[in-house]
Amino acid sequence: MQPGRPVRQVAPCVGILLWLALALGMPAAATAADEFAEYQLKAGYLYNFIAYTEWPQSVPSQLQVCVYGRDPFGAHLDALASRKVGERSLTIERLTSVEMADPCQVIFVSSEAISNIDRLQEAIGHRPVLLVADTPGAISSVTINMLEANGRVEFQINLEAARHHGLNLSFQLLKLAREVVQ
Repeated sequence: MQPGRPVRQVAPCVGILLWLALALGMPAAATAADEFAEYQLKAGYLYNFIAYTEWPQSVPSQLQVCVYGRDPFGAHLDALASRKVGERSLTIERLTSVEMADPCQVIFVSSEAISNIDRLQEAIGHRPVLLVADTPGAISSVTINMLEANGRVEFQINLEAARHHGLNLSFQLLKLAREVVQ
């Protein structure tokens, strides 16, 4: 955390029960046959990452959530399009190229596309974009990386990446992280 910068306190929201379940470590899928349930859970995590992020005022009232690479979420992510985060509504897009990333405020980078992360970072520059992945070792390149450990979904946070993109992550989110990289 930057010295002197206040941490945003998040009021209880509709997703608090889901968040509590996540904090208690709901089991994640362990096999390919359970990928459906795994990405349903990870879509819930993604929603909460968005909700517990303080967005600059310059960010539009409609947050565009994008998936770069193969979409492992499917309909689970589409279900978020009907949700709101505070006063902001969500839209969902699938990206087939780095050049399509311009309108996105949240980008989930699939494991198949993580090799293009440098090109993606170059394309978004310092814009307020929350980069999320679920690839081992990706935390040095994204803001939040989900992992599976002991049959549970956990996550790491890269505070330097959040600052680079002008995002402030809530204290509640930081407390739940397995690891916070400064």
